[in-house]
Amino acid sequence: MDDLNFAKGQLLGVKAPPLFEKEYIYEVTGAGDKVIRASLRHSPKVKKQWTHEQFELLLEHGIIRLID
Repeated sequence: MDDLNFAKGQLLGVKAPPLFEKEYIYEVTGAGDKVIRASLRHSPKVKKQWTHEQFELLLEHGIIRLID
């Protein structure tokens, strides 16, 4: 996880269960030592958070992708 540098405002594509076909765009609102927090783009009341270990696994399996 050390090779990933997050900044506030980084966009993430997050696939939604149950079939993981639909993707939502989240914006990173905080990436501290313990958790990564993000809110749904254009709907800041919808939030998600992941530990660094969870985030790394989801990234590895293609559930989350970084958007440039």
